Amino acid sequence: MKHRTISVAAFCLIVSVWSAIAAAQGTISNAVLGTGVTAKFEIINPTNVFSPDTQRIYCAWKTQGLKAGTSVRSVWIAEDVGKAAPRNFKIDEATFTPPLGTASAGSFALNKPPKAFPVGKYRLELYLGSTLAKTVPFTVKAK
Repeated sequence: MKHRTISVAAFCLIVSVWSAIAAAQGTISNAVLGTGVTAKFEIINPTNVFSPDTQRIYCAWKTQGLKAGTSVRSVWIAEDVGKAAPRNFKIDEATFTPPLGTASAGSFALNKPPKAFPVGKYRLELYLGSTLAKTVPFTVKAK
């Protein structure tokens, strides 16, 4: 079996090129979870721990240098909620394409299921175009 090695310089070059491509789309400069959001996309009651009866979980986000036409997509995932759902179950997703190409802000929300949020570990993945830009972990704990 042949093994190929890559030099540190080549690795650094690959990482630099990949970073430059990702940065060309822009970045998510801030993403905060909470129980509400203002009209200016400021989070109300910031937290990463929610109770099962939370009516809606919000994420307020801000971007920098967003290329015109680049969408922002949220994917809400239940990582580990016991028997309530399979591991890494995709709960919901939404996409927003900001009208401005330099900096923008917005919010996404996840509504409480009919009974309650299952206790467990979750994450919100935020994408710029098709590139994962930020992961925001959170939990739901019983009172």
